[in-house]
Amino acid sequence: MNMKLSFSIMGLTVLLFVNLLFAADKEALQKELEVHKARSESTWRAFAGGEIKNRIVPAPDVILDYIKKDNQVQGYKEIPKRPEIEPGFFSDIVNAVTELPPLARGHIEKHVVAIFLVEELGGTGYTELLRDFANNRQGFIVLDVGSLNRKANEWITWKANSPFAKKNGYIIEAEIEQKKDDTRKASIQYILVHEVGHLLGVAYGAHPNWLKGGHPQKWAFTKLSWLTSGQGLDGQSKFDTAFTNRVKLKFYSFKNAPLTTNEIDETYTQLLNTNFVSLYAATNMYDDFAETYGMYVHVVLQNRQWKIRIIKEGKTVREIVNPILDKRCENKKIYLDKMFK
Repeated sequence: MNMKLSFSIMGLTVLLFVNLLFAADKEALQKELEVHKARSESTWRAFAGGEIKNRIVPAPDVILDYIKKDNQVQGYKEIPKRPEIEPGFFSDIVNAVTELPPLARGHIEKHVVAIFLVEELGGTGYTELLRDFANNRQGFIVLDVGSLNRKANEWITWKANSPFAKKNGYIIEAEIEQKKDDTRKASIQYILVHEVGHLLGVAYGAHPNWLKGGHPQKWAFTKLSWLTSGQGLDGQSKFDTAFTNRVKLKFYSFKNAPLTTNEIDETYTQLLNTNFVSLYAATNMYDDFAETYGMYVHVVLQNRQWKIRIIKEGKTVREIVNPILDKRCENKKIYLDKMFK
């Protein structure tokens, strides 16, 4: 046998063996996560009925173990750890919750068993459902303290630019707070409300339970925009024929993003012919609801502004303000109107 061919076959055999081992490990981890104590209602009985400020705590070992294993399944390299929380930061998180409008705060008190704080999460926020969610309708939220140390407008601008690699084109300036209210607390509040939206989407039947899946056309909110659901977060929207850049959206990609800054205005032109409230809402049916919920609380309940400015060579070429109030998003606002009543 040709020696090169022999080594090639040997290499393929080893690679196949490694892939099979990885698949087996992943399957074992997934089964472990299904029965993990972090998702048991009894694990968090001590938090039941307590004040929300007493349910905001550094992540205990059971949560760190759950996130570590989930990161392995998802392919994230980060290993979460318990953070040291300085008093001012803790106060910002507590005030971010307690200063919400009563209805939104009530959603947190009813559906969030606890808000756990970590470092090295692998993202800004994470939401998971407890087992038997159909009966208890509760879950937990994990926040990465390292990702929350930005003021609101700095954070939203950073996020808005993240799906576009630089090619000397447009830039985006985003604004969700006036200068006097542009604080870290405001940033934390906006991010937290988005995460709460994930729980509410399942609790109120806006979209399927992401652990079980389901066809988007069978759910009241997702049928407004989504035709199919695929593997993981994939899916086809009603607008994909014209909104060709949607499938290229990869937030937090920055220099590795499929889209470039030259395509910013084109992408927003396509967005404005859909009923998605933001580009992030267009990425999948779960974030579609969470983004809409978050913007509704921010704009409608709190009477605050949500603004995107697209700038080229120092001049604003497009401005988008409070899109949830646009005619194109009317059906989604109506859905939230009914939910909050």
